[in-house]
Amino acid sequence: MNKINKTQALITFENENFPINFEPAKVDFPGYQDLKAKVDEIAKGWDTYVVTSKSYPYDKKTKAELNRIRKALNDRRKEITKQASQPIDEFTALIKGLDLEIKEAVDHINEGIKVFDEKARKDKHQQNLIRLGEIATEYGVALQKLEYNPKWDNKSTSWKTIEEEARQQFEAIVEQEKARKEAEQVIANKANEYTKPAMTASPYLQMLDYKSLPDVLTQMDNDHKYLIEQSKQQEENRKEAVQALEKHGDKYIDAKTGEVVDKLHTVTLRLRGTKEQMTALSNFIKDWGIDYERVD
Repeated sequence: MNKINKTQALITFENENFPINFEPAKVDFPGYQDLKAKVDEIAKGWDTYVVTSKSYPYDKKTKAELNRIRKALNDRRKEITKQASQPIDEFTALIKGLDLEIKEAVDHINEGIKVFDEKARKDKHQQNLIRLGEIATEYGVALQKLEYNPKWDNKSTSWKTIEEEARQQFEAIVEQEKARKEAEQVIANKANEYTKPAMTASPYLQMLDYKSLPDVLTQMDNDHKYLIEQSKQQEENRKEAVQALEKHGDKYIDAKTGEVVDKLHTVTLRLRGTKEQMTALSNFIKDWGIDYERVD
């Protein structure tokens, strides 16, 4: 039988009836009222009974007898319940066996269907990327920045839904990039304003990845203040070092330790520059304790 005929047979199978007769379990218990009367009589009055030292031996025997009656009743109940349940258990086993046969067929067919479904999913994914790439170009945004939703590959997800969700992302990305560029320009401008010492914007541009613009600007101010303090401290240390030196002949000697620090070197230079440059150079020479004389 080929697959087409087999499928037609399945359709016919679904429309056929397979009657299953069921009768509720019936338990005939004609002596119930008599048994209940006996149990009522046995159990009556024990809720107020008080065990004493004299009645203790009798009470133990009574307890054992009552437990024997309970066990007899429950054993009979279990026996009858088991007999009544046997047809149900057998019927359940039969149906489960049939169900397992059908399930194995369904699982086998499902494996084949998955191959085609997965191919369709991959094909749709590629088509979506092509169309989304065109939209990304429209916004001037790299497609890689889009957070692709796996649900877009589902057969049930329409292109209209995909496009709407993607455009929302692209618009948000454009705004983020615009804000980033503006923030970077603010940082670059601020870095250019710093002098003595100067500062570069590069490390602060990277901080935008994990800090807000106000926090970055505050960091820049704090860092510049620190550099100024460091520069002042270094200048003070240099001056103290120069003042601690004494010139003896052609040598500099540390006044505190008597250590020869350096020898004197003589260099003849002819300098050209503006008045401001010469003034700055003169101040530098004086600060460093360098001897000089004018040569005409």
